[in-house]
Amino acid sequence: MQTTTFTDARNNLNRLITSIDENNEPIVILGTKGRQDSVLISKENYDNLIENLYILSDSNWVKSIKKGVKEIESAKGVKMDLYTALGI
Repeated sequence: MQTTTFTDARNNLNRLITSIDENNEPIVILGTKGRQDSVLISKENYDNLIENLYILSDSNWVKSIKKGVKEIESAKGVKMDLYTALGI
C-alpha cells in the first residue's frame, strides 16, 4: 500500500486520485501535528466496504451465505442467474 505525507497529498491530490483510479489501490496519508493517519480510497471501494459491513452485521444474512456456500461445495446447490432467482 502506497503512503504519502499530508503535505504531498495536499499538493498532489489530482495525481493521487488518478493513481487510485488506475491502480485500484488505497493510499495512506500519514498524519502530522497530532492528526491520525487517513486512507484515500475510491468511492466504489468505499461503497463496497460499507455494503460488506452491513451484510456481515446481519447474522441471518451471514448464516444464509454460509449455508449457500456449503450447498455449492457439496454439489447440492443450484446455480441461478439473477432473473431466475427473482422469478422474472
